[in-house]
Amino acid sequence: MQAIEKLKAIPKAQKYRYALILLSSISFLGPLAYLPQLTGNSDLCGQLCMRRFYLYFPGMSVQDFFTHVSVAYIGVISFCLILLTTFLFGRLWCSFLCPVGGLAELGSRLLNDRWKIEFRSLPQVQIRYGYFGVYLVLMPLLGISACTLCNFITIPRLIEALSGEYRGLLYILSSVGFVNLGLLFILGFFASKGRAYCQLLCPIGAANGLMNRFGARFGFTHHIRVEKNRCTGCNVCARSCMCGAIKMIDKVAVVEQLSCMSCHECVDVCEWNAIEWTTASRHKTPKRIKKGVEIFPEPKWAAINPINEPATASNSSVGKRLNLGRLINGLIVSMVLAFVLTTTAWNVLAG
Repeated sequence: MQAIEKLKAIPKAQKYRYALILLSSISFLGPLAYLPQLTGNSDLCGQLCMRRFYLYFPGMSVQDFFTHVSVAYIGVISFCLILLTTFLFGRLWCSFLCPVGGLAELGSRLLNDRWKIEFRSLPQVQIRYGYFGVYLVLMPLLGISACTLCNFITIPRLIEALSGEYRGLLYILSSVGFVNLGLLFILGFFASKGRAYCQLLCPIGAANGLMNRFGARFGFTHHIRVEKNRCTGCNVCARSCMCGAIKMIDKVAVVEQLSCMSCHECVDVCEWNAIEWTTASRHKTPKRIKKGVEIFPEPKWAAINPINEPATASNSSVGKRLNLGRLINGLIVSMVLAFVLTTTAWNVLAG
């Protein structure tokens, strides 16, 4: 009964989003897996894989890269389409279509809050891109398969196991399957809002977050934006944000586009129309103004990022934390680039 009450409490627009997630899950995952079967696959691996082709292996040549691309060409095309869609409209794949993260979110939403772990307050940008660097370089260097912590395998195999399929049962009972199943429960079903894996460990989510921030810089793209003059600082949107992407700075909602999932729930709960999925302001002013007619100013929709906020007395500590975060991210990127350049130069000299 409590699960039914929770379903009824979901905002109407979010119910449509969950309907799309369920439809996507039926299409992508077993036992039907209709879309993978069109390409001769039974799951999201092989030529449908969107995760492995861009990994850096020591001694990897340009030809090796194109070989990986050709093996998973459907996944490469899908990955590029996801990035293009994110640039123009925000992370619609992650929030509306991804069957893996979407099922974990829906499962978490139906659980009692007393069982959930709060991950949204963690320094998720640093964790996400630190792990992303490990995933791109260190794991291949150590010979660890990209499939080891892949939830694109775990959830399909779990559904197969629940339906009695032999392959799914073998995977769940293996050591790798057991670890991934634990991550699915801890960072998915038992995580507050159900998106901790997406925010901390998903490599597609990490790449998508970078594209989301880049796209939000352009006024013609649709992203979650804030009208500062309308915001009352009530904090309802921040509490509802499933990714912890909204913070209050000087009593104004600030959206971190690296973490924003574009799920629109903040838009649904804002009673002041201060946050919206929209383009930037058009700055249209009428050439003529009729006497006695009041002209209201055009809303100034802005995709605000914390790093763009001036350091005032009330948010100087926030600015210091953000600067430290940028330093950590810079060190991670520098170490990855240094490793790639060093190993490439070594192989050139050795050859």
